[in-house]
Amino acid sequence: MKYKNERTAVADCMRRLYRQGLTTTSGGNISLRVTDEHVLLTASKFDKGELNAGQVGILKMTGENLTPELSPSIEAGMHLAIYKCRPDIRAVVHAHPVTASAFTASKTPLNTRLIAESYAIVGTPGYAPYALMGTPALASSVAETARSHNCILMANHGVIALGKSLIEAFDRLEVLEAAARLSVIAAQIGNTVELDEKQLDEIDGLMGR
Repeated sequence: MKYKNERTAVADCMRRLYRQGLTTTSGGNISLRVTDEHVLLTASKFDKGELNAGQVGILKMTGENLTPELSPSIEAGMHLAIYKCRPDIRAVVHAHPVTASAFTASKTPLNTRLIAESYAIVGTPGYAPYALMGTPALASSVAETARSHNCILMANHGVIALGKSLIEAFDRLEVLEAAARLSVIAAQIGNTVELDEKQLDEIDGLMGR
């Protein structure tokens, strides 16, 4: 099997995403850029909680499907558009974690400035305007936002995280969901104290951005 180890890693990441309750059986997709020309992408119509390496397809950056026995994810165009505008990115994780996704349907911003980890790992998430799933319009909306953000809330849809590795992208999405939960809980408790600008600048320096 071509790219067996890498396809196994993508499938493992998807099963982990499902086990952590960060996506549903049918929702979400994960990709990994393995060369300048080839991208691995989870195929559609498979149980995300049981995904295996043989259910991870291979695409060219042009969109050509090199695994015709598999149907590419409906969001293939979105993944490819991100890689084209972000040559530094090797992995993309898209899912619909419940709390973070709730913020995609709200005008209330998701606050990542409550604890240092949230701001260090996620930074300030971007917001991509709504477009119908699987369309060039959605791919364009998300890719444009990805130019300046590694975590994105997709309006009335879900979230997406980028990374230089699968674990970095996964970590960003998981911490984004944790930040969303913290944001809701802190709002209920009240008297919230956010990190101030000096503290945020120190974290930015620590993270090299």
